[in-house]
Amino acid sequence: MIRLLIAFVAGAGIGASLLHWSTGDDRYSWVWMAALPITIIGLVLVNVARSFASMAPPDPEAVEAARAAGRLAGAKVLDVRRTGTVINDVPQYDVELLVDPRDRGPYRTVVRELIDAAQMPGRLLGTVLAVVRVGEDAPDVAIVDEPAPPVRIHATPDAPLWERDPDKPVPGRRRPILPVGRKGRGVRFLVYLLIAAVGVAVPTWQQRDDVLLGVRSGGVGHGDASYLSGPGRVAEAVQRFADAAGTTTVTEVLAYDDQVWVTAPVAPGRAAYDTWWAVASNATRERPATIQPDPSEEFDLSAVDWSALPGLYEQAVEASGIPADEISSGHIAAGWIGSDEDRAVTVRVYLSGPYGSYTLEADAQGTPIGAF
Repeated sequence: MIRLLIAFVAGAGIGASLLHWSTGDDRYSWVWMAALPITIIGLVLVNVARSFASMAPPDPEAVEAARAAGRLAGAKVLDVRRTGTVINDVPQYDVELLVDPRDRGPYRTVVRELIDAAQMPGRLLGTVLAVVRVGEDAPDVAIVDEPAPPVRIHATPDAPLWERDPDKPVPGRRRPILPVGRKGRGVRFLVYLLIAAVGVAVPTWQQRDDVLLGVRSGGVGHGDASYLSGPGRVAEAVQRFADAAGTTTVTEVLAYDDQVWVTAPVAPGRAAYDTWWAVASNATRERPATIQPDPSEEFDLSAVDWSALPGLYEQAVEASGIPADEISSGHIAAGWIGSDEDRAVTVRVYLSGPYGSYTLEADAQGTPIGAF
C-alpha cells in the first residue's frame, strides 16, 4: 500500500512540475517541491520496512502448528554476514543456515536477524540451532530456543540454496497486496505505472490543453506558448486577470515571454493601484504598484486588440535587424502614451540585444505608427 501511495505522489509531482514548466503557473511549484521529499522519504521508509519485514517472526500459532506437525529440525550456522543496517545500535545480519529436516532433503536458507554482542556466541559458525519449518513446502524457518535435533552427516554445505518466494503464501506470514518477487515484476511495474499516471492526471487534466501546448512548444515562453509570439496567449492572460480581479479597468499591461503583469485599481473608484501577475491559467494579486499611476492613465482592456500583439512582435523582430538568437530581452507594453493633446492607448514592443535596442510603436489595434 505504501508503494502505491509513493507511486501516486511521485506521479502528482511529475504532473505538477510538467504543468509549472509548460504554463508558468506558480500555483503548482509547491506541489512538485513537496512531492520530491515525500517520495524520497517514502522510498527510505519502504526500505526500512522491508528490513523489518524480513526479520518479522512468523505468527506463534503457525509456529506451534508446524511443530505439532513434526517440522522441528536442526540447522547449522554456515555463515553470518552484516547487511550494513543498524537499528537502535544493534547490527543486522544475514544468517545462512543448513537446515536438515526429516521429511525432505537438506537445504540452505537465510534468516535475517538483529544480533547484539551478547547473542553472537549463539550464532558462531558451526553452531546447531533448533528451527521450525513454518511451511510444508517453503524454506521459511523460525529459530526456537530449545535443544536442537542433530544435523546428520549427509547434510553438507553443498546442499542447494532454497530461496524464499515472497509471493507464495506461508502460514504465519502476511502476503503482500502486490507481488514483490521476480515473477511479479511485470505486473508490479504496470500497476505502479498506472497509479503514477493517475497522479500525473490529477493536477494536469483540467489544463491539459495548456500542458500540451507547452510540451509542443518546449515550455512556457517558447513558440506558441510565449506571451509575446503565441496566438491568443496575452488575451487569455488578461482574461484570467479580469476574472480574478472582477474588473477590466487597468493602467498598464506588460507582456513577457513567460508571463503578463497588469497594473489595476485596488477597488473601483479608488486611486490606489496593485500589480497583478497573470498567465493563461491563473492570475494573482501580487503587491502594490511600485510607482502609483495617475487615475487619468486608466483604460479598459477592450480598448486593445490583444490578438494583434503576436504579429506586431514578429514585425518588430524582423524590422529591428537584431538576430533572433541575439535578442536578450523583449516585452510588450500597453498603456497611455503621448501629451494631453494627442494622448492615446498605445502598444509598444521593446527589444534589446548586445549591440543595440529597438522599439516599435503601434496603435491599440496593432497598426504600426513609428519606430525608434
